[in-house]
Amino acid sequence: MATDYIWPLSRSSIPNDMNTSFGPRINTNRWDFHDGIDLPAEKGTKVYAMRDGTVRFAGRKGQDGYSSRHIVIEVDDPHDGKMYLVHLHLDSIDEAVKPGVTVVQGQEIGTVGDDDATYPHLHVEFLQRTPDTDAQTSRHPLRYLPYSKTANFTVPVADRFNRSGARMAARLLFGACNKSEGDLLGVEVDLLSGTQLLETLSVDFHDEETINKRRGNSDRKIFRKDIGVEGYQKSPMNDPARMRTDLRYGILVRNLPDECDTFIARVIDVGGNTVTSAPIPVPNQTATEEFVDFEDGEMPPTGWKVVRSTSGTGTSVSNETFPGHAGTTTNGMLCGDDSATEATTQRAGIEFTLPAGRFEWIAEGWFNPTVVEFAELEENTSIEDRSIQLLRFLGNEGLSVAAHIVRHAGGLLLAGIVANDRDGHLKTDISSSVIGLGMWRRWRLRLLRVGTRETTAVLYLNVNGEMEEQARLNWDSTASEPSALRAGIGRSPAGARATVLVDELRVTESLLAD
Repeated sequence: MATDYIWPLSRSSIPNDMNTSFGPRINTNRWDFHDGIDLPAEKGTKVYAMRDGTVRFAGRKGQDGYSSRHIVIEVDDPHDGKMYLVHLHLDSIDEAVKPGVTVVQGQEIGTVGDDDATYPHLHVEFLQRTPDTDAQTSRHPLRYLPYSKTANFTVPVADRFNRSGARMAARLLFGACNKSEGDLLGVEVDLLSGTQLLETLSVDFHDEETINKRRGNSDRKIFRKDIGVEGYQKSPMNDPARMRTDLRYGILVRNLPDECDTFIARVIDVGGNTVTSAPIPVPNQTATEEFVDFEDGEMPPTGWKVVRSTSGTGTSVSNETFPGHAGTTTNGMLCGDDSATEATTQRAGIEFTLPAGRFEWIAEGWFNPTVVEFAELEENTSIEDRSIQLLRFLGNEGLSVAAHIVRHAGGLLLAGIVANDRDGHLKTDISSSVIGLGMWRRWRLRLLRVGTRETTAVLYLNVNGEMEEQARLNWDSTASEPSALRAGIGRSPAGARATVLVDELRVTESLLAD
């Protein structure tokens, strides 16, 4: 398509550096559709009109339905008719730019800022027909702005498969080596039985029937008609702490028909380029659906192994009878770390080896911590050394991610998550949910986007009979993705004492948005 727009920072046809691109991304540790592109720049950098037009809105945060200082310019596009060019996070608006005023291409209209943003950048949106940001009419800015329309996305390849009961789901991966090449427009997946085409599933970022573009972040919004696209990037991509120079995406397909034994995927960009995968076979794998209620008296349960500390004599794991969470006597697992003099970390529980190649997991169970005591703690004690891990996913580097009880300020025991990021640093999220001793609570740890740089862990606890989200975090699990689950006292620090009762453990593969 011929273009008569210019870039708003370079004031020319030379593309500006682009950060988070148009389309799916991770925001607030959830799936999100980004309706524009982000152009990072120093605060105060001049912003210029991309085309001749009329100012529709220009105001501060809270005006006109926008959450930051903004300018919206109405233009007539020769191909798509009335368009509204949205500029967000501005530091200032030029005095001449007011609603109803005509602006010309290249005219200075404001400056880059960080109003309602975590870093200075200009967010640009192209809305068709209406300036209503909830109308799902956003169009890819690279449909209009000049750029090199070369083919730059990699061929989709099979990554992982999940099965839940009779339902199979798949994840394919693809990407681009440069984050400024974010011109992805959609994907298609042909479901085949032999050579027979069963169905073609598609996602078109311009078609609201195939992707959910309404405001608000939610992992439940990924799928439309059993297909979705994930973007494994989050703002700011140029943050030195998590520098991202490339783009990575996943295609998720669920509820594959029983007769589907192969699929072929295509990636389509704004420039009209298409890359197509080789035929990808669908494996006939068994679903992981482990449930242990301990009523048979066995220890360890079938398929599990007991794990205890190899040093000292203070840890124990046994099948015992005690008052359960339902108020009746039950058999369950009793995990004990009774020594406070050990010089090393301890463990006392059971462990299950996870099959490889899955992209989502759920681990849950009922836990009753009756004793939780820590050694005298220094102010800078690491979070692992002031916590008892109840559900611990292990990877190549030891810890992958865990749900734990944390000793917080004032001695309160709180629920939280801890994960081992790719650089070896621990990432944490601590809830405000107080864990009482001698009380049963149902814990659930759900892992999404396993094996990507935006893996997500979500902790739920039973609250008045309902499972409610308590904590959530993202981390890069590509270096230490979960390969086993340890339940009970998955880890206790040196000098700590703990006794935990466990009942009704469950480990399953999950399918996102269930």
